[in-house]
Amino acid sequence: MRAVVWRGPGDLRVEDRPVPVTTPGTAIIKTALAGICATDHEVSIGRISGFDTGYVLGHEITGVVVSSDDTDDIQIGDRVVVDTAYSCQTCENCIKGKYLKCLTPGELGFTADGGWAEYVKVDTQRLHKIPDHMSWEESVLSEPFACPLGALLDCGEDISGKYVLIVGGGLAAIAFASAAFALGASRVEVSLRTKRRSEIFQKIHPELQLSSTQDFREAVADISIDSVGNTASIQTAIAGVKNQGLVICYGFNEDSVNNFPLTQVVLRNLRLSGHTNPSNVWPTLIEMFNKGSISTKGYVDEVVTIEEVPNVVANWGPHLRTVIQF
Repeated sequence: MRAVVWRGPGDLRVEDRPVPVTTPGTAIIKTALAGICATDHEVSIGRISGFDTGYVLGHEITGVVVSSDDTDDIQIGDRVVVDTAYSCQTCENCIKGKYLKCLTPGELGFTADGGWAEYVKVDTQRLHKIPDHMSWEESVLSEPFACPLGALLDCGEDISGKYVLIVGGGLAAIAFASAAFALGASRVEVSLRTKRRSEIFQKIHPELQLSSTQDFREAVADISIDSVGNTASIQTAIAGVKNQGLVICYGFNEDSVNNFPLTQVVLRNLRLSGHTNPSNVWPTLIEMFNKGSISTKGYVDEVVTIEEVPNVVANWGPHLRTVIQF
C-alpha cells in the first residue's frame, strides 16, 4: 500500500508499506478520507518534539472495516470513524484497569502508524460506526469535532445557560461553537480577527454572534475559549471572560506567548484549563450526529491525493480542512 511516512523535520515521504494484518482485538480499515490538520504540520516540521520518526502520520480517519474480529458492535463492511488515542496497557493506572487515566498514552499518527495510508490497523474498541446519512467528507471531521466537544464536557462547567466566547476563525472554533449550542449555551459569540469566514460561522446557528477582536465586549462571558494559541488570542480570551470565569486553552500555534496577562488572571480570580484528547466523548458525539444537533457538513475545502501530501504540508495554506482521498 501507499503511505505517507514522517522521516524527520521537513521530510515527509510517500512510500510503499505492507498492508497491516489483524491481531486479536484489532481491525483493518480501508481508508476513505484522512484529514490534514495543523498539528500534523507542526509535527512534520519539527516544532512539536518528542515523537519518533518512521511512523505514518494522520489522526483524522474514516473508512470501511475490511478485516476484524467481528465483534457484536463492529463487523466487516461497517463505515466507521477512529478514536485514535490509545492507552499503553502497562502503566500503573492501566494495570488497575483505569485506561482513561493512562500515564503514557499514545495516538495513531504520532506514536503508531496513522491514517495517511490506504489501510490502517486500529483497536476494535476505538472504532465507531457513523450514521448512514453522513458522507465521508462529514465523517472525516469527527475527530476535530470530538476534541472541542470533549473540552467542554471535561472542563468542569455546565455549559447549559452559559455565555460562551470563542476566539478564532478555524475549524476548532467552528467545532467549539457547534458544541456549545448543542450543550445548551444561552449565547455563543465568536471573535474573528478578519471577516474572511464570517459567512461560514453564521451558518452554524441563527443565534450565533460575531465580533471582531477590536469591538468585542470585555468581561462578559462565563467561559472563553482560545482556539488559536498565540499572543493576541489568549489576551482576547482572558479579556472577554467575567471575573472568576473559566478560560479554556486549546490552540497552541506558538511555543510561548508574549505579554501574557498574568495580572488579570490573578486579580480577577480567573481559572485556566488546558485540553487536548478528551476521554470517552465519542459515543456522545455520534449520538449528536444522529440527532443532528452537531453537523460537520461543508467544512472540507480541499481534497488531495496521497502523492500530493508532502507538497501540501510543506506549503501549508489557509484552508479550513484539507483531506486525502484514497
